[in-house]
Amino acid sequence: MTEPERPRPWRLWRSASLGWLVTGAVLLAGVPLFLAMPPWCDVTLYQMAARNILNGGVHYRDIFDTNLPGFVWAMAGLKLVFGWNYEALRAVDLLVIGSSVALLCGWVRRCGSPSYTVAWLVAAVALYYPFTTEFSHIQRDPWMLLPAALAARLRLRRVTGEPTPLTPFPKMEGGTELKTQTTAPQAPISSPSPLGGGVGEGSLLRSSILEGFLWGAAVWLKPHMVVPAFVVWVTSAVFLARREPLTRVLADLGRVITGGLLAGAPGIAWLIGTGAWPYFLDIFLNWNPAYFADSGSLYDRGGTLFKCFRPWSLLHHVAIALAVLALWESRVWSRKPGRPARLPRPRWWYAPAESERVASARALLAAFYLGWLAQAVFLQRGFEYVHAPLLLLAFAVIASQRWCFGFIYLLWFVAVGALMNGAEVYPPAAQVADALNPECPYVKFAKHPLADRSVMKLWPRAWTEGGSPELRDRLGQYTDIHCGTKWCELTDVANYLKTIDPPIGPGELNCWHDSTHPVYLMLDVDPATRYMHYGTVFAIREKAELPPGEKPKRQQIVDAVANSRQRYVVSDLLRTCWNGDTPYHASSWADGDPLPVWLPANERQKFPWNQPVVFRSGRYVVHKIDPNIPLGTIRVPDWDTLDQLPFFGPNE
Repeated sequence: MTEPERPRPWRLWRSASLGWLVTGAVLLAGVPLFLAMPPWCDVTLYQMAARNILNGGVHYRDIFDTNLPGFVWAMAGLKLVFGWNYEALRAVDLLVIGSSVALLCGWVRRCGSPSYTVAWLVAAVALYYPFTTEFSHIQRDPWMLLPAALAARLRLRRVTGEPTPLTPFPKMEGGTELKTQTTAPQAPISSPSPLGGGVGEGSLLRSSILEGFLWGAAVWLKPHMVVPAFVVWVTSAVFLARREPLTRVLADLGRVITGGLLAGAPGIAWLIGTGAWPYFLDIFLNWNPAYFADSGSLYDRGGTLFKCFRPWSLLHHVAIALAVLALWESRVWSRKPGRPARLPRPRWWYAPAESERVASARALLAAFYLGWLAQAVFLQRGFEYVHAPLLLLAFAVIASQRWCFGFIYLLWFVAVGALMNGAEVYPPAAQVADALNPECPYVKFAKHPLADRSVMKLWPRAWTEGGSPELRDRLGQYTDIHCGTKWCELTDVANYLKTIDPPIGPGELNCWHDSTHPVYLMLDVDPATRYMHYGTVFAIREKAELPPGEKPKRQQIVDAVANSRQRYVVSDLLRTCWNGDTPYHASSWADGDPLPVWLPANERQKFPWNQPVVFRSGRYVVHKIDPNIPLGTIRVPDWDTLDQLPFFGPNE
């Protein structure tokens, strides 16, 4: 008999009850505020695309979209249930994220972590996700984590279906008991599963096909999902090959691919049946290659990994190291069964796997994380929402080593919040805060929203008002940039447009800048053209010589605007300057001039600024198209050239 492992001494962070208590308190305080936050402009695009297909329109032809239609299908389904209710949409967002986290928590337990680690993992997610910017909420990348995690858990079940019993390894240094398989002959594939019950051939067939179907469903949200799916399967194939013939492993791959094809076939049939197929091909073959090519340098995208969610993103340093060690410990290079590899001298930061089964679970989680990291950094733009699910996977990798990092971050937020709040009323505390504030791009020395009095005093109103325009303006973290909406001002614009006689009809309104798109939904009208994010599509460059007879992409957009039925245009002054406060300065305005004095004369001759202004609210301007005034140059200037506006020529 072996000696039982001695219990660890009690520590505050080893209390599961405290972890769950913190989770409950944080969610009680944060969820009402989360539900009242504004949606991002991407959400409006997807909602307009869903509105279009529900009204019988053709996707891609009527609404330009550079993505696969999976998220639009989800928005259409939610519209049928909830309407255009943003609070309900945000509640669904929390449900999706919570379900993904629940799957990851079960995985962490399979990696040998105790219950208190799981409790602090959930507490960390509660402190993190509801308080990120609206840019990360209700987006494709976080949502595709759910079907991907379901598929990966099925792969985990497939790998850990050990066909032989376990016996202890010899006792290792430090008293840790290690286990391995015996050398008894392998049992047939129908032997009992660690999850309970027999695992017969039919069960394996159904499981692998279902797994492939789930990976395929995730691909409909974003095709980048094939990268982590591939990495997870390849890693699992090594473990399967230790106990199964290669032919059976390859057959397993065939079943997974079959499931993926079953997920893809209905979507392709929908694209063909609705008439969207040729427009889908045009966008993915002629527009998207140039769009994805302009994703910035690899250095910049790699830097985003470690700073887009400061200070949380620091955890990637730890997660990457632990993931690599997990792959090494599982001996992922070897097809021979055996006990996990060992570090020369295990430290407190790495808990050796107690069995090959645990090592395999950790390795698959590591492969899932590293595969997701690869597609996020190498294949995508460095947007926050791209990295939101990746950070959740980093949480799980770290928690698989029993790290209660949620407790550490709780202490950090409490300490920084207390210091920053004290600095506002006590000068010596302000001096300490200035001295401690690091000039580091990877550490955010700022109050957590739960420690911000200006935010928390809105909590009672969030319960009663929900996402009112005022609360959205006050709770939104990106409302002062050109792609973030100022809701009170835009509501004024919508109310004015509702008074137009005759009423604005389909195709008669053109919301020119990203933040103005909600007006379409407020008025329930079709856009003037199929293009929504004009700034994005104008920035798509030609990547090859055009075939004979095909117009340049920019010219296609210009022609669509010039030939549209637009009567009114809504524009955003923030798209012409970098300073979000400039439109609100009294010095920006002169009597009798409906446009700010800093808008250059040559810019005023271009669309839409050359059209008469009939209404303004804050940074938003409503233009009425005058058929006697030529539209002039139609374009959205590149964001990084705004300081050059005074020097542009009439056609630039």
